[in-house]
Order: sequence, then C-alpha cells, then structure tokens
Amino acid sequence: MATVLLVEDEDVLRETLSRYLAREGHDVISAASGYEALEAGLEASPDVLVADWMLKNHIHGLHLSEVFRALHPSLNTILITGFSSRDLLEESDRCGVSRLLEKPFDLQNLQDAVSDAMTESTGRDGQGPPIAAISIDEGGGLNFRSPRASELFEAAGVPRNVTRLDEIIQDDVAEALEGGTQAWVEVQSRHDASHCWLLRSRRRPGRIGWLVVLCPREEEPRRSDLRLRILLDQHVVAEDRALDDPSPVLVIERDGVVRRLLVSQIERIGAICYASDDLHGAMRLLVAEPRAVTVMIDFALAGTEMSSWVDQVRTVRPEARIIGTGGIGAEADLLAQGVSRVLCKPWRIDDLLEVIEN
Repeated sequence: MATVLLVEDEDVLRETLSRYLAREGHDVISAASGYEALEAGLEASPDVLVADWMLKNHIHGLHLSEVFRALHPSLNTILITGFSSRDLLEESDRCGVSRLLEKPFDLQNLQDAVSDAMTESTGRDGQGPPIAAISIDEGGGLNFRSPRASELFEAAGVPRNVTRLDEIIQDDVAEALEGGTQAWVEVQSRHDASHCWLLRSRRRPGRIGWLVVLCPREEEPRRSDLRLRILLDQHVVAEDRALDDPSPVLVIERDGVVRRLLVSQIERIGAICYASDDLHGAMRLLVAEPRAVTVMIDFALAGTEMSSWVDQVRTVRPEARIIGTGGIGAEADLLAQGVSRVLCKPWRIDDLLEVIEN
C-alpha cells in the first residue's frame, strides 16, 4: 500500500476521496491547499501525490508536483482536473505526471491510478534539479533532509548520524536562520571549510521550527527557481519584478509558443496563469476561477469576433481587465473592440508587468 498525499480544496470531495483511499489500505495525508500540503507532506515522504490542478491559492497542482518531486524523487503524481486541454496534457507530461484524471471519475479509477503509480518508476526527464531542503525543530534538531541535502552533506564530509544543524555548519545557527528569512546567506561546512552553501529559510506555521533550503555556491543562478520560491513561500521574484496584485490571469492565445511564454513569465512575476487556445475552454476556466480578473485575448485568434469575445467575458466577469494582444499597429483596432489595455507583440517583461498592473 502507498502513502498518499491528497490535495483537494473542495471539502466534500477531499473527504470522500480520503475515506475511500484509506478503506483501500493506503495511508492518507489530506490537505486543502498547496501550502497546507507542503507542511503536511514535507516530512512524510509520500509515495503518491494526488492533487487537483486548480487550487484556491497561488500554487496549483502542477506547481505542487514539481516541488514534491524535487524533494522526493521517487514520488509519482496523479493530477485531477475538470479542464483537460492539450496544453495541460503537454505540461503534465513535461512535469512527469503519472496520470491525468478528468472529473467526473469513478473511485475505482482513482484506485487504479494509485496502483499504477506505485508500479511505475519515475523519470526526471524535463525536470529541474532536485532541491536540498531540511526541516529543523525549535531546538535545532533535524527532522527531515531531502536526498539532495544528504548528497551535499556527504560531499562535505558530514557524518550520516548527525542530528543537529550546528553539527553541520560552523556558523551561528540562530543568526543564519534569522538572516535567511530576508536574503540568501552564506554558511560553511563544519567538516570541510572548502564547502560553502547559500542558505534561505522560513519559519514553519505555529513556530514549530524551520524549513531551510541550501544551494551550492556554484548553483547560485538557481536561487530564482520557481520551485524554491514556492517552497519558501516567497512572493518577491527575480530582479524585484513582482505584481502588486497576484490574482490569477487567464490567457487566450492561438500560438502555443507564445501561450507557454506568457504562462511562464506571468508565473515568474508572481501570479498563477491559466491558458486556453479557444474561447469555450477559457470561459469554463473563468467561471471556475472567480479570482481571475485579468483576461488576455489574442486579436489574431479572435479576429472579427473580438468584440463578441470581450462582451462574453464581461458577462461572466463585469469587472474584468481585458488586455488585447496584437502586433504593432493594432492598438486602435483593439481599443475599438472594448479592451481595457493593449499589449503589443513582441513584448518585454516590463511591458507585461505594466499592462497587467495598470
């Protein structure tokens, strides 16, 4: 049987799935949000993550999968969604998702998916490097270390039986932990002075201890890794380019490359982004995500229906900030169709920030 981390924000569905999996003999850890899942599942080393794609915070199911697979490389993910699309299938495959379960599904489908996940070996194709993370109790004792953290310690000559952070680093532990909440600080191995790591930390809820991420100096560029920011609950992004209002953004874009670029850049500046290449799928997402007030519509995709698309979006979300995207010279035509702002292609990250914020 498996240890299953179940993440679902619909209370009734979460309880139903949790009870069913427990009856099937699995150890179930349930969470109602991505951040709750990070706390509940960090030290449990789950075998299988079952997560809804659309979660009601700033972490969706794929984000959660990427973070947990970076901490627990043997973990397999089952993603639940009511909004299957080509983009989601491709992104799920890139993230190493074992199975995509479309709502509604039978409970037996879930059990079959968990059983299949337990027999599959996880590949890291397309995945970023693993994360070196440890959790520490209030007294400085180690509760958890990820496989990557163990690798760093072994390379620095740290004995395997150490139980405290002050047995690993020679710096003042309290000072390093407090300093790490504000910025990356450098710490040195107590056992081999040639090994230095960059340390970032956050207090865990309830002041039960600390979560610490270590990054070798030679991997310094990885500090902007989205998975690290999620794990550390950081909303400030690279180069201080961050949205003041990180409400979800909906992108309706024809070109797959541009669509994926918009998603990656919008998430890089602090907001969840959902994308579709057709109006019908986009409207379903908009109905399901009441927090989304920014909608980007590709003029080349909507064409002569642009005005109608704008009206349909405003029918569902009257307060929507609708951004029309199009080539240089299309500004007047787009504004005439009723959009709030225009983003001209090709755009820069500063242009994207400005058009979403203003």
